[in-house]
Amino acid sequence: MKYSFAILKSMIFFTIVLLAFSCSKREGKPRILVFSKTAGYHHESIAQGNAAIEKLGSENNFDVDTTTDAAMFDDDSLKNYAAVVFLSTTGDVLNSYQEASFERYIQAGGGYMGIHAAADCEYEWPWYGRLAGAWFLDHPSSPSNIQKGKFYVTDK
Repeated sequence: MKYSFAILKSMIFFTIVLLAFSCSKREGKPRILVFSKTAGYHHESIAQGNAAIEKLGSENNFDVDTTTDAAMFDDDSLKNYAAVVFLSTTGDVLNSYQEASFERYIQAGGGYMGIHAAADCEYEWPWYGRLAGAWFLDHPSSPSNIQKGKFYVTDK
């Protein structure tokens, strides 16, 4: 189990670093926004997720802001970030104006990363579903419906 967690942690780390450094258009250190608003189930792990991403930022020279405030999703605020991370967001967390600002942000080259329940929000917003790649259906309930995944290293 430790090996699987280490791979996941490494994947998250490299994705965040890639987003922070490749999408940054502002001067100075890259800055990312970690958004974890919930309008449904609230994962207790959100606080630990915020802390882990903040630690990655301090160790790798990028700044991290964390929020549950959807008001951050306006053109003036979003332009300050190289990437936005949806961390275990659930339910309908943005209004139509905030959705439009986020779409413009992504279309202008801003980065996005969804972690865990990020696929459990904004079901009525088709654009977000395409960005996230899929929506949450349910958790596996028994060993018979747990899916095994494969990890392929294509370039060391």
